[in-house]
Amino acid sequence: MDSAVGRSRYSSVAIALHWAIAALIIYDLIVGSVMEGYQAPLKGILVGTHAMAGLSVLVLSVLRVFWRLTHRPPPYPGDMAPWERFCAHVAHYALYILMLAMPLIGWSILSAHPARPGQGIHLLGSLQIAPISFISHWTDPFQKAMHDRFVGLHTVGAWILFAVLVLHVAGAFKHQLIDKHAELARMGVGRVRSH
Repeated sequence: MDSAVGRSRYSSVAIALHWAIAALIIYDLIVGSVMEGYQAPLKGILVGTHAMAGLSVLVLSVLRVFWRLTHRPPPYPGDMAPWERFCAHVAHYALYILMLAMPLIGWSILSAHPARPGQGIHLLGSLQIAPISFISHWTDPFQKAMHDRFVGLHTVGAWILFAVLVLHVAGAFKHQLIDKHAELARMGVGRVRSH
């Protein structure tokens, strides 16, 4: 591969993490928007898979941040306007913050129930995770009030995440289709053009 071409594409690890996290986020946004409308046992299954996907996003996002800090991403195209670079940076930082914060808020929602000594939070079948200890030991009515606050934060965060994702995708397609940059190829979709 030509060195200039190689520098314009993210690493294979970054690409794999990007698409895995994207798929899990899209799944969680869809399931999270409908799961409360179902009855048991389907609701329990949806809540469990939503939580598992969210925790997977958290783990993969920590890996993604570590990878990003230790591996320089490819440079933006030279003809990209300063305001576009600024918007891209803001969108990326917002996504990183949300990818870490949203699962933590979701975990806090699950933890904000009366403590069950020796038991974790049930996800699916026998699969459990430990609650966030200090949250699980709050007493009512404070715990209930905080549970409701976490739910509100999670809902608002989901809408913000959806909006940032739409802007992120719109920006990628703008660069791909209007500016004629090989934007999608940077993330492994198609070929990076050699100049």
